[in-house]
Amino acid sequence: MNIVLVHGILGFTREAGVDYFRGVAEHFREKGLRVLVPALDPTHGIALRGTQLRDQITAAFNAGTLDRSLPTHLIAHSMGGLDSRFMLSPANPDRIAVPIRSLTTISTPHQGSPIADLLDHPADLIPFPHLPFSGVANPLEAALKKLGISLDGLRNLTSEYCQRVFNPTYVNAPQVSYYSVAGSGRTTFPQTAALLFLFHQYITARTGEANDGLVTTTSAQWGTFEGNFWSTDHAEEIGYDLDNLLIPPGFPYLAKYDQLLANIARLV
Repeated sequence: MNIVLVHGILGFTREAGVDYFRGVAEHFREKGLRVLVPALDPTHGIALRGTQLRDQITAAFNAGTLDRSLPTHLIAHSMGGLDSRFMLSPANPDRIAVPIRSLTTISTPHQGSPIADLLDHPADLIPFPHLPFSGVANPLEAALKKLGISLDGLRNLTSEYCQRVFNPTYVNAPQVSYYSVAGSGRTTFPQTAALLFLFHQYITARTGEANDGLVTTTSAQWGTFEGNFWSTDHAEEIGYDLDNLLIPPGFPYLAKYDQLLANIARLV
């Protein structure tokens, strides 16, 4: 089996000895799987990232890193799921030519993210004066700067773009099986790491939905969704506790990735 791990915005393959998907590629390779972790532009939009994804997967097949005789499955986190859908869609004239059997997305904002929506609608904060954001001239920009996130790189993640432009245009490929899982936040207080906590509070106040600090559980659903909520935040889904980066989170994320493997292994 070939596995392609697709990172989200601000993602990377490996930087300073740190993997975006913490230990996941090595874990899969120990099971005898062929694994590719493409390096996509960390801040650009879906079309560019999706094209980079196509080119790197194709190159991996040509180089023998991926085996053409084996089924190929994509597992994508966050924005990586939208990049993958773009690459696979029959609406894309430059879609990938090699066969892909499935795409599993992890907390991808298929319907957009309320945090991205604030880029164009900062006045949406006005009904929530009790949140710690109030009184700050540009609270979203200040918070995102702390996370190192480019405002321009998030515009493809707004609800308007995803629901009115992306989803109607880039329809599913009929030969690909689509699955999704959603992060719902920790079961105990605080529901997320400190860096995501204010985002979590805002999304909860705005939507009333469970969320992982960036994406609601409803927005994360695409294709086959079997109520698979991961009780964790957006970073813990890929193996990082932002409150203590030195050790893996208590959330059993590798076991969850094994469950994803078991699901796609049933496909013919």
